[in-house]
Amino acid sequence: MKSLRGRLLLASVAGIALASLLAAWLLGAAFQRAALGSFDRRLADDLVTVAGVIARDGDGSVRLRREPADGRYARVFSGHYWQVGDGPQAFRSRSLWDHLPVLPPMPATGAVEYGELSGPRGQRLRSAQRRVQLPGASAPVRVWVASDQAILDTEVAQFRWLAGVTFAVLAAGLSLAAAAQVHFGLQPLRGITQRLQRVRSGENERLAVEPLPTEVQPLAEHLNQLLDHHERMVQRARQSGQDLAHALKTPLAVLDAEAQRPGAALADTVSEQVARMRAVVDRQLATSAPVDARQSCEVAPVVARLRDYLAAAHRDKALALSMSVPAALKFQGAADDLEEMLGNVLDNACKWARERVQVQGGQAGGRIWIEVGDDGPGLAPSLRAAALERGVRLDQRMPGTGLGLAIVQDIAASYGGALALDVAPLGGLSVRLELPAA
Repeated sequence: MKSLRGRLLLASVAGIALASLLAAWLLGAAFQRAALGSFDRRLADDLVTVAGVIARDGDGSVRLRREPADGRYARVFSGHYWQVGDGPQAFRSRSLWDHLPVLPPMPATGAVEYGELSGPRGQRLRSAQRRVQLPGASAPVRVWVASDQAILDTEVAQFRWLAGVTFAVLAAGLSLAAAAQVHFGLQPLRGITQRLQRVRSGENERLAVEPLPTEVQPLAEHLNQLLDHHERMVQRARQSGQDLAHALKTPLAVLDAEAQRPGAALADTVSEQVARMRAVVDRQLATSAPVDARQSCEVAPVVARLRDYLAAAHRDKALALSMSVPAALKFQGAADDLEEMLGNVLDNACKWARERVQVQGGQAGGRIWIEVGDDGPGLAPSLRAAALERGVRLDQRMPGTGLGLAIVQDIAASYGGALALDVAPLGGLSVRLELPAA
């Protein structure tokens, strides 16, 4: 069953039905036990009544002083019977007429014993008997009374039917209440559907979390996070397209100029600019891949790999690249994106550093931070905002497209992170990345 409403209703109705059946059965069993107890007490009272009319004869035998006055025992096969003694000489109620009941063995003690046996016309009798020893009597005597159990069975059946009808009505009412409860309880989910439709149509930018119940708010918050992630991906794709156009503008201008005045160096120039454009395209394809926030990677191996590569690339400067990154530090994102961000930042630091580049990392709450500092000339506070703009090159003497830090900022923002520029402890520029921790 795919319907959540159907599942809840099925579970509720099935639970109510089973509970009602069990309750009706238990109540019927309790009533039957109570009715049987009352029936046995009435038999015990009748037993005392019959035992009260017996007496001892002079020869030690037992006789009846009088017949019990209860009219139930006077009607033939009335369903109420008594007997005193055993065998043909026993005293019997008129209601037994000529029927000789087959009685169980006489009790060994004076305690009352209960049982069931067949009576006249196939009646099912509930009986009570006890052993009575009269003073001076030659032998103990059995006193036995019985009543038709059909009376008890009729009362129990009527009660069970009444209990069944009552619990059926109760179950129907509870099922209706459960249906209303499910309808009312699932309204917030319908509210989320309507809110999503308004987001899709552009009426709202995000789902309003506050009006929703506490249990549904985390779902709405996660949906908002997905919407934020999607928006960052769209923005990242748009920026990647702009970066690609900006990066290709210069090589295309060079090729156009060379085409206007062809010479012997034309082939070399074309090859150089084509290689430059191919590198730009490959780089943009790598950085424009969608963010997969389900991935995670360790930071220290990425930093170590980049440190070794850049140390070799800038071996002419003999830079000292130090790294202080905890081994347990993990980034919630793709290793390629982390390598792209740190590669740009470290390469920029190596270009401007005089002798030293320092990489540090740590974690604060659910975010990690990675800080790259150098001992270069640094950057004035008034120029830091411009350094993060796309295509801005503050020093034309250094090669590049002016997109490095802007790309880093875009990738960090696509993960909900941030990039900040400051003064490094070594005296140069400090670039601090804050990213989600795994």
